[in-house]
Amino acid sequence: MKKVLKIIGVLVLILILFRGTLFRWAIKYNEIGTRSEIKITNKKLIEKIESTSKNRKIDLNEVLQIADKITNEELRFTMDKASNDPNKLIDTNQANCVGYSAMFNSIVNHLIRKNKLQNEIEAKHKIGQLELFGIDLHQYLKSPFFKDHDFNEFRNKKTGEHILIDPSVSDYLWIDRVAKIE
Repeated sequence: MKKVLKIIGVLVLILILFRGTLFRWAIKYNEIGTRSEIKITNKKLIEKIESTSKNRKIDLNEVLQIADKITNEELRFTMDKASNDPNKLIDTNQANCVGYSAMFNSIVNHLIRKNKLQNEIEAKHKIGQLELFGIDLHQYLKSPFFKDHDFNEFRNKKTGEHILIDPSVSDYLWIDRVAKIE
């Protein structure tokens, strides 16, 4: 019995340590559209961005870390209908995957403009559908909640590097990067 428990313990540890790699291997995002950026006008959110980014050397990785930190601190996931506007989400603190991605994207774009990084970083809010081992999960899920799943794509214009982030997955599964079908 001890041997079985050790094996299960090792498997659980492997799943925890390699959750991101396993998630990206099994689940791919199929891009089906984009959403427009929502510019940040809420003073409370602007102050939060300013205080979080103060005294930091701002580059792509820092921008993503700041957006991740603020989004995860301020939002809680809900399956109920919720606003997608970051200017409202900062007060309601309830969002679905669209709201999470909208806030994340808006914070990133705010920091890009503030730090004059438009020639270095491109940020897009994407609409996707999930595939598990190449099988479209949406054909089996009838709930409007699973209609699509939003994520963000960032491109370093100097290196060509692409980074894909699903902020709701990052918050709840601690998986910082996702993969899409190319």
